[in-house]
Amino acid sequence: MPSIFNLLASIGMVLSLPTASPVATSGMDELWAAATVPTGSPLFDEDFTQSPFTSFVVHGLADQGWDQVRVEQRMIIRIAPRMPAQMYAPLPSAPQPPRFYERKTDKCLPITSIAGVQIESQDRLLLITRSRKLIGASLDKACHARDFYSGFYVERNEDGQLCAGRDTIHSRAGANCAITRMRELVPDDD
Repeated sequence: MPSIFNLLASIGMVLSLPTASPVATSGMDELWAAATVPTGSPLFDEDFTQSPFTSFVVHGLADQGWDQVRVEQRMIIRIAPRMPAQMYAPLPSAPQPPRFYERKTDKCLPITSIAGVQIESQDRLLLITRSRKLIGASLDKACHARDFYSGFYVERNEDGQLCAGRDTIHSRAGANCAITRMRELVPDDD
């Protein structure tokens, strides 16, 4: 019963409310015409078309002429480690590993021709090319080849070459080393 009572009471309250009279709109037009916005108000700027932002939006975007466009691109190449078993398959008749001698080679090597890297000694890396050449790359005096056990990164230059005396290689562990000299290793045929 209390719910029916509450319903009837609320209907009675709504019916007993005084009715609102319509608002006279005849004087409103004069009030709006007399209203002014103070100068310098953030709501309205009389000099809106002369502001730098509006000038940029209205004139700058419509122009489609750009004064300067800069596009930068960096390519970092990772050289992965290569295990000795992947390079040479052991021959049944040759129980001893092959012997090599060094030969002068170019100071630069195309980065895309490097297939892998291997540690040769404490200050030297062995670069293995796709054409099965072996290039010994000597590192700077303060560098250790063991820092490059998991390969290295090199930033590609305009010429696409890895050059001794110019380029720096970066290990995945954080070491940075310059390559000081490159020599080709050729199998000794005695």
